[in-house]
Amino acid sequence: MSFFKNGLFNTLIASSPIREIQQKPLRKKINKISSKQIFTSSNSQSIEIFQTDLFKKKVIFLPGWLGHKDSKYLIPLANLLHTKNFDIIRIHPIDHGNTEHLNKDFFRATDIQTLIEAVKSIGYTYPDNEIHLIGFSLGGNIALRISASAEINFLKSTVVLSPVIDPENSMHAMDNTSWILKKYFLNKWQKTLRRKIRLYEIADVEKALKYKNLEDMTEFFTENFSPHKNTKELFSGYAITQDTLDKIKHSTLIYSSIDDPCVPIEPLNKLDQTNYVIFKPQQYGGHCGFIDNFKFSSSVYDEIVCKLDKSITH
Repeated sequence: MSFFKNGLFNTLIASSPIREIQQKPLRKKINKISSKQIFTSSNSQSIEIFQTDLFKKKVIFLPGWLGHKDSKYLIPLANLLHTKNFDIIRIHPIDHGNTEHLNKDFFRATDIQTLIEAVKSIGYTYPDNEIHLIGFSLGGNIALRISASAEINFLKSTVVLSPVIDPENSMHAMDNTSWILKKYFLNKWQKTLRRKIRLYEIADVEKALKYKNLEDMTEFFTENFSPHKNTKELFSGYAITQDTLDKIKHSTLIYSSIDDPCVPIEPLNKLDQTNYVIFKPQQYGGHCGFIDNFKFSSSVYDEIVCKLDKSITH
């Protein structure tokens, strides 16, 4: 359908209330059989992990920026994999999924040590299991960096959808492509900040609420609440480079769409595939959409399930 060949439409419909009709029973089913644990890392940061424990194959999910275990782009893929006898493990990074109360620290995309340790602990808990990692958007960026970490050597595969490759490029796209996208991401950030303000005494953080774009908010937080000298240093701290990809030594698929309004595909096109990391560019799909029709079916999701079920042979 031509509607779904519009990147902005595909992006917006993927997270729209219309999708709730399809989502609710799937979400209820997975949540009913999932248990929650609080994982605390060596640097005393705490995060939530939700998991089923029925099968020998596990899939770890990382949502997009300030997304959560029930994000509308995540649940359908989790459900499809669960029907193929995969356990579903969903992780809430710091401040994701209404977990602002767990840490006074703000979420920082550059600091993924807690997530590396959480994934590592899952590997230690299930040494005889087949474990896969899936990430969306910023969660895809983090998944790639976890996969490149020397501490992680047990993953069977990694699959990322619409991953942030060049954070500065993506920030400018979100600020300038569409007012509705800018408002959506600004509102998400302001919502989590308001929760943090209610919970903790953090000097001057209220000032961030007056900014009208992501660039100004990012500069404010970099200057006042980060160890980085400037945004250039911040962005280089979590950009995906050729070196990142070269360090990954297990099957990895990167799904990005040419019409993504939030994460332009050009930075990915400047990188090279490796023997392990394969690019799967899509003509259409928007940002974390990849929806084919109003039934919310996705040939990309079907392909991912098929590949994981066969343990990926590129």
